[in-house]
Amino acid sequence: MTALLFVDILLLMLTLLALWYGVRLHQLLRAGELGRAWQFIVFGVILLTLRELLRLSNQLLSVPSAPFLERVVEAGFMVLLCYALWRQWSAFDFLRGRTRKKPQWQRVAQSFAAANEQQQKETLASSSAESAREQNPPQEAAEKEWREQWYRKA
Repeated sequence: MTALLFVDILLLMLTLLALWYGVRLHQLLRAGELGRAWQFIVFGVILLTLRELLRLSNQLLSVPSAPFLERVVEAGFMVLLCYALWRQWSAFDFLRGRTRKKPQWQRVAQSFAAANEQQQKETLASSSAESAREQNPPQEAAEKEWREQWYRKA
């Protein structure tokens, strides 16, 4: 048994261990965007295991198209890995952007609440002023006349 064959068997065992951990992580995070990203990572590790099997079979049996198939599988693994990492990044970026925008919406909601509160105070004040006018109409007319005279003098 050569050193290269021993290294290939060791790499195959490590990729099988990575596959086992990947499947367990996917079981934990199977819901949402993160679970979807882990699904693609598991598919990528399956392709990586297939590549290691092709490399090991090329060590044991000389297959002429094995190096080409090995490179194709490795390219598929890289595409899946990039896609899965992009999905995870976009999920976290979406969450980060959502938390950043949340306080802005809270400020808008607070300003609407303050505007509604002020409008209620104004309606209460106007209704109390109307009730006061109803109780003292001659005083209001006198005050209005005094203001008009003051504006004429000024």
